[in-house]
Amino acid sequence: MMPAAYVTAARRRLAGMGRRSRYLAMSQSMQAGRNLVLRAALPDGDWRYERALSSVSDVTAYIVRSGHGETGVLKIATTACGANSLRREHDVLIQLRSDCQLDNWLALIPDPLAAGTAGAWTYLLTNLLPGKDGRKPVLAETGRLTSAAIAAIAPLHRRTEETRVVDDRLLERLVDEPTETIMTSLPSAGVVKRLAGTLRSDLAGRELTLGWAHGDFHPGNIMLSADRRVTGIVDWGEAREHDLSALDIAFWLLTMPEHGRSRGLGGRVADRLSRGLPWTPSEECVLADTTAGDLIDGRTLLLLAWLRHVASNLAKSAQYAESPLWSRRNVIPVLHQVAHG
Repeated sequence: MMPAAYVTAARRRLAGMGRRSRYLAMSQSMQAGRNLVLRAALPDGDWRYERALSSVSDVTAYIVRSGHGETGVLKIATTACGANSLRREHDVLIQLRSDCQLDNWLALIPDPLAAGTAGAWTYLLTNLLPGKDGRKPVLAETGRLTSAAIAAIAPLHRRTEETRVVDDRLLERLVDEPTETIMTSLPSAGVVKRLAGTLRSDLAGRELTLGWAHGDFHPGNIMLSADRRVTGIVDWGEAREHDLSALDIAFWLLTMPEHGRSRGLGGRVADRLSRGLPWTPSEECVLADTTAGDLIDGRTLLLLAWLRHVASNLAKSAQYAESPLWSRRNVIPVLHQVAHG
């Protein structure tokens, strides 16, 4: 092997060893945190670890079982961002469960059993909802799954809805806050400011229907029975009261698979913008049926859904801002289209 090639190979091996060492240290730290919470913090003190669940945020989730047979989901935060997310999810679940308008619909959301801190760890324990999550749905089932998911979230939207004219305060929540998060995290201030100005002009003075919104409504956050009925809606850390509930439906439509769809969300949104067709005719019908006649432009709704998703991920974990791949898949295509389209 030539000296230069030898050095390059050695550097790669060392880098790989460093990554494995960091992963091992983090894994051991998380196991220690999990065991601490299981022993010292959970009710009855008799919960046992069963298995880990996949996660892409700063929160690690586990299936746990109590001594008397109850099964739960234990979430443990690894960072300050994750801790904030868990505290918010706990508060949202408590608030929703106190709303008598929602009565029987509450069976679809987790019941918070315990929450708090143990040592350096913030945790949330909920019951385990029945079914399996809806990730990677079969293409032939997407229409049926969309109908079932929208029917499941509709009572939350409908029973908490209110009509409001878009004023400066609402513009700040819908446009200014997420654009500020993006500008703080990514080198894109000029284009994002321009986008914010356009969205403000499109929304100001319009009459919109607000209510509770899940904030991250996609197939991975619903639970399904064997016959594809919705048995639960999970991960409420992004939920908001007095929000634009149409964003739940818009984001759901953007995350469903279809033939020829770009892999990254940013690519999908950019493709729609470049074609001048934010939504297909069938998607427009779904939106019209579920948005209570809101006078909101399709392009504006598309960009608001993208903006909220990107800002929520950036606020959820620093790993998103640090990932060039994530930016290339989710951010850059849309900003390029906004700048040059």
